Amino acid sequence: GVEQNQSKAVHWYQKAAEQGHAKAQFNLAVRYENGNGIERDQTKAVRWYLKAAQQGHSGAQFNLAVCYRDGNGVQEDQWKASHWFHMAAEQGDAVAQFNLAVRYEEGKGIHQNQSEAIRWYRTAAHHGYANAQNNLAICYEQGRGVKQDQHEAVRWYRAAAEQGYASAQFNLALCYINGDGVEPN
Repeated sequence: GVEQNQSKAVHWYQKAAEQGHAKAQFNLAVRYENGNGIERDQTKAVRWYLKAAQQGHSGAQFNLAVCYRDGNGVQEDQWKASHWFHMAAEQGDAVAQFNLAVRYEEGKGIHQNQSEAIRWYRTAAHHGYANAQNNLAICYEQGRGVKQDQHEAVRWYRAAAEQGYASAQFNLALCYINGDGVEPN
């Protein structure tokens, strides 16, 4: 092998990125964002994330959405954040799907739409994302965007709880205490 050298890695990522290589553009952006092998520069990170995102790189789309959401290296723009979360979500990124669902539910950077929130929570939940499973359970428990169904709430709380998600574990415990959606013991 070769000796690890972060700055040489950046050099070669830069060469490939300048030729339009999406994975290299993404990796270079991550290096700029974290200051790994190169001086930290969030503006340059955003520029390389954008280039990779425009080529369909889902990780770049997600990271770019976070940059727009938080105003890192770019002016905060909740609409652009929603756009890039949506692009990554469409490619199957469960964390992006969850973030998009939350944005639909809250109407942040996108028109509030509870049925779209449910659709994206459900999609992320089926991908095994515990946060989405918990939020979907809450929707079923409260009848937000879906017909109230305590059994479905328990099903999704249990799925998230079994992954160690503390809020779901707490909510599932409450279901057992109150006898909501569970067999009496």
